[in-house]
Amino acid sequence: MVDSEVDSVASFLRAWLGATAMIVGYAWVDLRFNPRLSYETAFTMTPDVTRLADLWDWGGRLLHHGAIGLLILNAIALGGVLALVLRGALTALRRLRNHEEPARISIVPASVPTSVPPPAP
Repeated sequence: MVDSEVDSVASFLRAWLGATAMIVGYAWVDLRFNPRLSYETAFTMTPDVTRLADLWDWGGRLLHHGAIGLLILNAIALGGVLALVLRGALTALRRLRNHEEPARISIVPASVPTSVPPPAP
């Protein structure tokens, strides 16, 4: 079934901004509570599969190495994805919780036919 309900753009933008701010805040907290990040001297954009576990500290590393622009752009992109996923999950949960079908409102009065009758022979 196609849902024709329109969600508020302003509320999505607030969720996006909130998720972006949380990601930047996480980066700051990550740098403050992981002093080992301050001792790193090399920064590379080359992917290394053996260091996948270090991805948890990407925000703190970017802050430590002064890559503020990269951190902000990553936070904006990830914040948008996170906002879409969270709002979609909340909508799905709301639909599961409310089992009854919402009443459909017709914009055509019942006295008006909704189809054209066939031509008379």
